[in-house]
This record gives sequence, C-alpha cells and structure tokens, in this order.
Amino acid sequence: MYVLFKPFVRSLCLLLTLALLTPSCEFLGIRSQSKNYMLPRPQKIFLDKRLSEISGLFYLPRENYFLAIADDKKKVYRLSTAGAVSDYFPQDLGASGDYEDVVKVENTVYVLRSDGHIVAATPQTGTDSLQVTDYPFLNNDTNDFESMYYDASAGGLVILCKSCAHEKGKKLRSAYLFNLSTRQWQPQPFYVIPSKAVNDVLKDGRVEFKPSAAAIHPIEKRLYILSSAGHLLVVTDMKGKVQEVFRLNPGFYPQAEGIAFASNGDMYVTNEAKLGKPTLLRIPYK
Repeated sequence: MYVLFKPFVRSLCLLLTLALLTPSCEFLGIRSQSKNYMLPRPQKIFLDKRLSEISGLFYLPRENYFLAIADDKKKVYRLSTAGAVSDYFPQDLGASGDYEDVVKVENTVYVLRSDGHIVAATPQTGTDSLQVTDYPFLNNDTNDFESMYYDASAGGLVILCKSCAHEKGKKLRSAYLFNLSTRQWQPQPFYVIPSKAVNDVLKDGRVEFKPSAAAIHPIEKRLYILSSAGHLLVVTDMKGKVQEVFRLNPGFYPQAEGIAFASNGDMYVTNEAKLGKPTLLRIPYK
C-alpha cells in the first residue's frame, strides 16, 4: 500500500512547490495575475530625472502621448509612450503645491493638489498665457488626496481620499465629485469603498488600501485604482463596487502613483524614483 501511495505523495508535493514558486498563480488567496494583463511582467522604461517624483498620468488618445505631473514641480509635462519628456505648457501653474494627479477635459487641464484643491489651467486664445483658477475642496480638514479621474457619465472629476479626516476609524475610502458644469463639489461622497470589500476579494487579511492613482478602462468601462501603500491594484465598477484585487510585485511597482490606459486597453503605470530612477511601465492588454 505504501508503494502505491508514494507516487501520490510525490505528485502532491510537486504541485504545492510549483504553486508556491510561481509568481502568477493564485495560492492561499494571494492574487497577482489578471486574466487581461501580465501584471508580473511589465515592459519597463526609465524616465528623465525631472519626473523623479512623477505622481499623475493622463493619456491623450488623439496625440498618443501622456500628460504627467510631479509632486515637487509646478509644471505639466508631455510624456511620450517611449518615455521622452517635454513641457506641455511654457508657463508653470503659479503657486507652489503638492501636485498629485492630472486630467484634461476639452481645452482645460485640471491638476489635483494633495489637500483636495483642483487647479484648472486653460490656454488663452491668441496668447501664450494661461488662465489658472483654484477650486478649494469642501472643507479645510486634514485630508490627503492623490487620485483624480474624469467620469463623463457623471459630468465631472472624481477624487479619492488617500486618507481623510472623516474616515478615521471607519475603515473606508471616500470619493467626491467635482461637477464641471457648475464648478461645484457634490457635498456627499460620490461613493465609498469599505476596506472589508477589498479584503473579502483578496482574502489574505493584510489590506492596506490608500488610493494613489485611478483611471477608467476605455474598453471594460471599469475603474482601476492603484494603492502604492500595500502594493495593490483594485478593480471596481463605476460606483466603487469592488470586483477584483491584485497584489503587485514591489520590485516592478515600488511606488506606483500614476495609471492611464491607451485606447486599445494597454495599461501604463508610473513609479516614483524610490529604487533609483522613475519608470513608465507598459502592460499590454490581452
């Protein structure tokens, strides 16, 4: 009987070993591989030192390049898919601030500050000047924001709390809508994402969810949210209902603070220069 059982034991041990060593497997609830993206195998491009603290990314489909912003700079940059960097506007944004994300809607570029202020920059026709307008957040509490995206169906910009004063002790993250027609904030959260909803999908009990970037997928019409803290990629519907959660290898995603999608679904993620140089990662859409 032992002779018959021995091959079974060897096979079981081999399967367990392979599961533990394979980075793209799902084992004991640890997820690292999407069916549409080879997350553990991105294509890496090193970026100019001007973007050492790159914190936001937005894709312009007609031009096939990105807008980028950096924490410590007052400028909006043009970034090619090959990693070339140049100034998007000849002028800077004026006041100093901790700039975290960038979006363009029609002819206006919107930049998010970490305190929730949205700075709108619009080129003036026939001149080289910019009209810059600052829209303060709803309150002056101790809030920290890093994520902003444009939701055409909601008619505005959505920002996600990385950590907001009213969330303390509640284990959730809130999203707020800035209406572009009225230039007013919706007073109540647009939606909330409970930490439990992320943990229920991930199922490993070690969730640290602090949104650092977000973008709507152009094909799937779902929201992809990065959390540099915890090295997570969280996928939700358009109102924040969690559908998938993936852990990201910190070797490739050491400080992921920018995400954007090309029209064909290819995902681009930027990392600040935590481990040497800033990077632009391309993950093709399958």
